[in-house]
Amino acid sequence: MTKDLVDILNFVKAKFTDNSDMLWTSYETAKEVRNELTSYINQINKGDKSCLENLNIHFLPTSTFQEHSLQNGWTEEYMKLSEKFDNIYARTKNHS
Repeated sequence: MTKDLVDILNFVKAKFTDNSDMLWTSYETAKEVRNELTSYINQINKGDKSCLENLNIHFLPTSTFQEHSLQNGWTEEYMKLSEKFDNIYARTKNHS
């Protein structure tokens, strides 16, 4: 599960380039998002899953990642990643 989650986050992180349109996100720059995702990845790699609630919010419809995907041309990829994240999130919550 950890590897799958980190893979998803690394993919999303790569989509936030310096040229990204950030208009419909709550962030000023893509670097802010990349730094936050790096922090989450480090937490997860250390076995700390406390960031899952924040990540879940980012993956919700009309939230950060979906809005960015719509503005920056990776909507289909986002939808697949979101489904994978939702499955991981549900499994983690069921085992809490």
